[in-house]
Amino acid sequence: MKENKFIGFDLGAESGRCVVGKLSDNKLTLHEVHRFTTHSIKYDEGFHWDILAIYEEIKTGLIKAQKEFGSEFDGIGIDTWGVDYVLIDKDGRIIGYPYHYRDDRTDDIMKQAFQILPKEEIYSKTGIQFAQFNTLFQLISETKQKSNLLNITDKMLLIPDYLSFLLTGKKKAEFTIASTTSLLDSSIRKWSWELIDAFCLPRKIFPEIIEPGATIGNLLPSIANQTGLNQNIPVIASASHDTASAVASVPAFEDSWVFLSSGTWSLMGVELKQPILTSEAMEHNFTNEGGFENTIRFLKNIIGLWPIQECRRYWQERSKEYSYSELTSWASANGFAKAWIDLNDPRFLKTGEMPEKIISYLKETGQSFKSDIGFVIRVVLESLAFSYRKTLNEIETISGKKIKILHAVGGGIQNELLTQLTADAIGRSVLAGPVEGTIIGNIGVQAIACGAVQDLHAWRMIVANSFELKMYEPKNSSYFDENEQRYNNILK
Repeated sequence: MKENKFIGFDLGAESGRCVVGKLSDNKLTLHEVHRFTTHSIKYDEGFHWDILAIYEEIKTGLIKAQKEFGSEFDGIGIDTWGVDYVLIDKDGRIIGYPYHYRDDRTDDIMKQAFQILPKEEIYSKTGIQFAQFNTLFQLISETKQKSNLLNITDKMLLIPDYLSFLLTGKKKAEFTIASTTSLLDSSIRKWSWELIDAFCLPRKIFPEIIEPGATIGNLLPSIANQTGLNQNIPVIASASHDTASAVASVPAFEDSWVFLSSGTWSLMGVELKQPILTSEAMEHNFTNEGGFENTIRFLKNIIGLWPIQECRRYWQERSKEYSYSELTSWASANGFAKAWIDLNDPRFLKTGEMPEKIISYLKETGQSFKSDIGFVIRVVLESLAFSYRKTLNEIETISGKKIKILHAVGGGIQNELLTQLTADAIGRSVLAGPVEGTIIGNIGVQAIACGAVQDLHAWRMIVANSFELKMYEPKNSSYFDENEQRYNNILK
């Protein structure tokens, strides 16, 4: 049987990696060839992505893939986080450093935006949850800078679209990543010119939208020469938003299931054929993002493991470096915290002093607290589990679906304490796996695009056949039942 080979790049907020996927006899194997930092930089009082340093890492990954697996591949695909973008001129040159979504320039922009167009009207078109870092609000902020760079911009390319442009010379907007912008009409899967005009954004900067699975273009000869790869290799628009790729990897075959993509961010939702644009969905801050094979991911963004990553960094800078397994072990030994934080509180989105912020929140809300590392981590993990419980209840109410099982994918499922707490909190089975969900989905879209796999259902069968999955059953649901009202009270 023919063996297919694909190169996938998966870029997160902290790190990225280049993985070669080999598909043979309905089994996929993954081979990581390069891991790197997704470089960010403080410059001119702003927080930015060092996008050209990231591009150099992409080329290094291609070179390493060629050295280990040869010059011939069936496709190359890139997925990244959403919302952030690069501005380029007609010659493809960068106009200014691209901003990081955690930059504070958008802190008060949403209020200003809603004075121009009510939030209800924006949501009725886009179906995207309101977060200050959404591309719409970043672009509005751009127009208020001393020099409005949009005036000299030819195209705005979201991060994976820009990296694909550097490999192919083609300026396209892949649908799943474009859907994170709050500028796309989710019902027709096209840019919402009505919104774009309302906020006086230049139409010309928005590229043609293509569906996931479309070929963007072949490798530029210069890239082929630098990497040793065949220039006829297609760069495929995988599901370029990392969550869309992660959902494409979910080995789900039940009638009614919910997904949880667990990492720096947690994304929890259901796969639908049409967006849900009701006022109830808007009030609960659900988002309708693009999915593969004409689907919509109706989901909620939850802050995820970011507070734990920040706590670890804080302790590393002040005392010593702890592994994530050590932190989890201490949290397990601590036992139930009986204290929680509201992960939607804006203070937890920002970098710096995370343990201090957590203790401060507990004091403000009249809860018991300790400065012990195990306690602080346990507070975050239980708060996450409670957040999953609350979100699942909202999904069932708004969508009308009765959820039978949660499918969890991504690096966060390696935290077995959190995964068990999740099963306890939601009172349902949690099937965890695969860990490498995002890169698997990325490669799956490529495999379907080139005809190696028939469709998404067939791909999910391959995933189930290729990777270890682990079932978690509820053990301590009573803890979450008994404390649900106390948790809800601290949210107020």
